[in-house]
Amino acid sequence: MKSAVLLCLLALLPAAGQEPQPQPEPKESAAKDWGRYFRTVEREGYRPPTAAERWNIYWRSTYASPGTFFRAAGPALGDHMNDRPEVWPQGMDGYSRRFANRFARFALQDSLSHASAAALGYEVRYVRCGCSGVMRRFGHAMLWNFLTLDRNGRTVLNTPRIGAAFAAEFIGNAWMPAGYRTRDEAFRGVGIQLGVGALFNTIREFAPRRRQP
Repeated sequence: MKSAVLLCLLALLPAAGQEPQPQPEPKESAAKDWGRYFRTVEREGYRPPTAAERWNIYWRSTYASPGTFFRAAGPALGDHMNDRPEVWPQGMDGYSRRFANRFARFALQDSLSHASAAALGYEVRYVRCGCSGVMRRFGHAMLWNFLTLDRNGRTVLNTPRIGAAFAAEFIGNAWMPAGYRTRDEAFRGVGIQLGVGALFNTIREFAPRRRQP
């Protein structure tokens, strides 16, 4: 019995004498997923978002990220400086009204486009180019303001986004003062929405890519 115990102890000695080897870091922690912050997706190995992911993307992109405020603040500042509508005062009271107007229109556009995209199975995130060259990537960012992927990864016209931009602007005209409920004002708002979308696409396209492990 004693000899058996001794043999077991001797067998363990080499393992006890060795220093523990460092374990490799998991691949997930070695790569930072920048797409999570910029709401982008790569076309290679594309997987459509789940219902839970769609809800999270909608909530963050519409209400819970700094970009939601910046995209409304810029156009609101432009209207404020140009005194549009002129019946709204200057100062913080007037700017607050203009900011609320633009924020509400963007939120309405997001709500309509995300709901329509979910029904059609369309992608709501920005699809990165996967190409090289500044001009080529910039052109991709402009073009994909109007395009997206369907659930099978095929390129399609982004009808939910385009249609929602028009709908949000025409609906938004209802709370504007007289003289600012026209079709021209609605088309002007569509231009603002698509212009801001192109700007954000450019930021997403040139944001740092995910580092491969």
